[in-house]
Amino acid sequence: MKYLAHSISKNENGSKIRYLGTSEETKRELEENFKLPLLSQALLKWYSGLPKSKDIMFYWTNDFYIIGMENLMVALEGYRFIREGKDWIDFSEKMKWNRNWIIISSWSGNPVIADISKVETPIYYDYVGGEFSPKLLVDSLEKLDYFLSVWLDKHEDRYYKSGEYQSNFYELMEKEWKIRLNNEEIKNICEFLPIAKSKENFAPIEQRIREKVKKYYVYLDAPGENKSKVILAVKKETGLSFDEIRNRLNSNGFLIAEGYGENILVLADYFISLGAKVRTEQK
Repeated sequence: MKYLAHSISKNENGSKIRYLGTSEETKRELEENFKLPLLSQALLKWYSGLPKSKDIMFYWTNDFYIIGMENLMVALEGYRFIREGKDWIDFSEKMKWNRNWIIISSWSGNPVIADISKVETPIYYDYVGGEFSPKLLVDSLEKLDYFLSVWLDKHEDRYYKSGEYQSNFYELMEKEWKIRLNNEEIKNICEFLPIAKSKENFAPIEQRIREKVKKYYVYLDAPGENKSKVILAVKKETGLSFDEIRNRLNSNGFLIAEGYGENILVLADYFISLGAKVRTEQK
């Protein structure tokens, strides 16, 4: 089970992935108050070839992350471990969070969960909001590992636009996925993760960049009614601690993203869909 680790190693000096840190203060406080259960052998094997102290983001998605092994406790912040005033509380029973659920990844703030009570370490997913009722993504960590490695290896910006892949390129990835996954498993993962087949062709990335030479800046003016969801999404995008985010929300012009191309606009639309007041500028 080294497919993803091998892919990350091949791409670590390119533009496909980005390494992000986490709040050392939050990590320290959580480790002083709680302990994680013993990780499954499958999960330990998976992490043996991955960066330990950094989270990894697939750059083109804006907010699909793989959590570093040393950050697994921090990843449970807001799910199982919640701060109330100056204290941390384990809300596993109240939130119906199984103590054997470990968040190893996330997409748009929605957790990808490994069940370490099973030998194969099945992978589940859920959506933020309300009580948790995870649904099966794949029945083993090895299958997720393989799926992500193909996605990372095969991704090409020139075949990609606004969350979709040109049909022939998507089929190229699908052909590789079918070596180890069946059609239903592939469909299930693609419906959760930001992977879709385009119904039409589109201009190559070089042309799109020439047409949009200005840089986009995305500012968060107000989090709106779904404040907790928005703050969690900002944390995933920026790597800031919750305290840093709350402090910046009180100031004008909270810059949460900048860059060229349509991914930045997709990110802005995502925050708007959460109910946040977002401002986009071009300079």
